[in-house]
Amino acid sequence: MSSSSFPSSSFPHDPSGSLHEDGSIGSTNNRANREQRQHELWSYLTSIDGSDQAIDEQDLLFTQLAVDTVFASYAAAKNRVRQYTQLLRLLTREEALWAERVEKAKCVMPEYQSRFSFDLQQS
Repeated sequence: MSSSSFPSSSFPHDPSGSLHEDGSIGSTNNRANREQRQHELWSYLTSIDGSDQAIDEQDLLFTQLAVDTVFASYAAAKNRVRQYTQLLRLLTREEALWAERVEKAKCVMPEYQSRFSFDLQQS
């Protein structure tokens, strides 16, 4: 799934890593703090790879897209878990219905042993 299918406004976040309850990105009081944290992050990252470049808009955009990708991946994983949980419920329900039918079929011809006989108490 592409991160472009989730606009960045779908996952409001602060570059410092904290989410805001009101869905806002942050107040103007926090702007200086965010910029300082971004600068510290950039300094750390550039010290790792040995480059010493200034932060430009492309770097900031790349960082924002990377964070948005993490949020989108989390949302996709959460959705898959929900879907698998629903599938498990459906399959469990279907198994119970077939177990009921087997019990009814045993009552029709109690002496008959099907070649597909098995112990229903296994699971």
